Formats: sequence, structure tokens, C-alpha cells
Amino acid sequence: MIVPALVTPFDKSGRPDGGALQELIDRLEGSVDGYLVLGSTGEAVLMAPAERQELLRGLRVKKPLWIGVGDESTSLAARHAAAAQQAGADYLLAMPPRFYDKAMSPGAFERYFTALTEYGEVWLYHVPVFTKAQFPVEVVAQLARHPKITGMKDSSAQMARFEYYRSNIPAGEFTVFTGSATTLPAAVASGAKGAIMAVANLTPRLFARIFEQQRDEGRVDSRLAALAFDIADLVVKGGSVLIKQTLRHLGVPAGYPRSPFPQQSPYWDEAKELLDRLAEEGWLL
Repeated sequence: MIVPALVTPFDKSGRPDGGALQELIDRLEGSVDGYLVLGSTGEAVLMAPAERQELLRGLRVKKPLWIGVGDESTSLAARHAAAAQQAGADYLLAMPPRFYDKAMSPGAFERYFTALTEYGEVWLYHVPVFTKAQFPVEVVAQLARHPKITGMKDSSAQMARFEYYRSNIPAGEFTVFTGSATTLPAAVASGAKGAIMAVANLTPRLFARIFEQQRDEGRVDSRLAALAFDIADLVVKGGSVLIKQTLRHLGVPAGYPRSPFPQQSPYWDEAKELLDRLAEEGWLL
């Protein structure tokens, strides 16, 4: 199951563009298994609550929808969760508070995530590259017992964590997805049932093939694996700035990054040759 962590289009004045987001969703429709809106790649942390709510208004999706709701306090996250519930989210994806991460005891994790279940099914989100904080695996296993905490996106690329989940959380009760495209085959081999990834804005069919080969055959074609790693690694370095520039290059109205971030990626020259290869083989969106 491949789900793009969608970019949020902003116009040149920095306003969120819901129409452009809908066009991106429609363009991806035949190539993905669901959507994540307002995640890390979606620059959600740069948006005010009212802006998030406005972006979600009128959103039309025909496949499972994850909406990012994490914030620094339970009350702020609950405000995002209420808007996500109203927008028809199937799952609420929440990273834990991170600024005061040393105060996040097991009890604090439990209070925060349990409160969000009032608004729907909750997925945990572990993304230490941004939060600079760890999500203890023992706390994940404890939270997974809650009937409305039903899954997790783990972007740590730490395979030992995936093996812990597989060994300590009963199968069928909790779904683990990876958020790391560079380690997708290893995550699938360690029990991941899907992936929510930034690179799926650009090459969802390539990563669907990688996922299916690893799941069904236990191995991935080496040439495809190398190609997938190259684009995944480049997207890790270039982030949403590079993704948006590439989508604009492809004629997709992805908008621009929000200030203070640049409109042009410093990795664009490096990316063009690889993008030409992907286009020739029919992997680009």
C-alpha cells in the first residue's frame, strides 16, 4: 500500500491553495492507495489552525485519507483533529509534542494520544529527523492496545524498531507503515504493511512495484532498487522544495514553499538527469 505524503501548494503570496491540492490528488488518483494531507511534507507546522481548516474544506477523496493533527499541546492537536474529523479523515496521524520532549513521560504520551481518539482512529507518527525526539517502542506497544489507536507511521529507518513492533504487538490489531523510502524493502521484510512517503508525490508506481516485489517475492530487482534509492535519497535531501519544483516542471500545480524557504531547490541540477531517466521509463507522475 503506497500513500503519498502530499505537499501543500502555496501561491506566490504564501496562501494555501486548496484548488491546487485537489488537482494534485486527482492527478495521483490512479497510482496510489490513499493520501496523507498536512503531514511533514505538507508543511503543516508552518500553518495556523484556521489555515489548515480552510485547506481541508471541500476536499474530495475516493481513497483512504490520513490527516496530520500533531502539535505541541493536547488542546492544539485536538483542534486540528476536530477539523480533520469534519473533513472526513479516515485516520488522524499525530506526532507527539516535541519541544518539551524530556517531559514526555509514558503517562504524558497516553494522555495526549488517548484524548485524540475522541475524534476518530489515531495513528502514531515517529519522525525523529524533524522532532529530534525518540518515541519509546515500549510506549508504542502500550498505546497499540487502545482500540482506537490502530496504526503507526515510523519514519526512523531503524529496522530494529520494526522488528520490535512485529514481536511485541499482536498481528492484526495494529498496522505499521514505514515513512522511509530509502529503506522500504527492509521495512516490508520486517513486517511493514505499507508506506506513507514524500517521494510518492512523484513516482508512486515505482515504489508500488518495489513494495510488491519485496512482499510477494522476498526480493527486489536490483536495477529498480538502485533507481528507487537514488530518487528517494534525492528527495530526502531536497524535501518539499525539490518536490514542488519537480511537480511544477511536470505541469502539476503544486505551488511554492512557504517563506522563508526558497522557491528553487539547490538540488535541481542534480535532479534533472535522474528525472529524465525516470520519465523515459515511465515512472514519473
